[in-house]
Amino acid sequence: MTTAQHAVDYDERVISAAREVFAQQGFAAPVSEIAELAGVGVASIYRRYPNKRRLAERVRIAAMSRVIAEAESAGEAEPDDPWAAFVRFVRGCLRAHTGIGVVLPPYEESEDVSEELTRLRRRMIERIEELVVTAQRAGQLRGDLRSADVFLLFKHLNPPLATEEDRRAELRQRYLELLLPGLRERADRLPGEAPDWDELFRMCVPGGQ
Repeated sequence: MTTAQHAVDYDERVISAAREVFAQQGFAAPVSEIAELAGVGVASIYRRYPNKRRLAERVRIAAMSRVIAEAESAGEAEPDDPWAAFVRFVRGCLRAHTGIGVVLPPYEESEDVSEELTRLRRRMIERIEELVVTAQRAGQLRGDLRSADVFLLFKHLNPPLATEEDRRAELRQRYLELLLPGLRERADRLPGEAPDWDELFRMCVPGGQ
């Protein structure tokens, strides 16, 4: 195996472990637990990621990449049915081991955000917006829903829970099925003002996933 492949495999193990530990315990979880789950040393994690926030950034990047892939796949699978494409996208994002919606801390304003993360964030917003607007124009998705609402919905459906990911995914899908009828086009309006992406990132994940 090449050195480059070793690095890729290492990153995948550590990011997967970090996603699982953060999902169960939140960002306060010690790096030692991430290292134990990944089967690596704590020192090696810090050599690769200088601090826990940089590791969190890689978790965000992996999750945003997954959102983009799910959105593109849903659109290709359901080109003639915008509602089906939207539902496929949401279900795909919430299935097991996606890491989407894992609670991570906001970046401090003084921290640098990588160009990769910024680029992926723009692309993710574009893809979600496209699915939402297309379904709304078809009269299938409620008109007062905004694309940032969808991402915040992922957050609400994926809180830190002290159980295995397969069980968390089962619960996400269970509660999603309760919510989907309320996302259909309706005459009534949702209470409160919908968030935009700027507000969302300020509240939850400025500069990140």
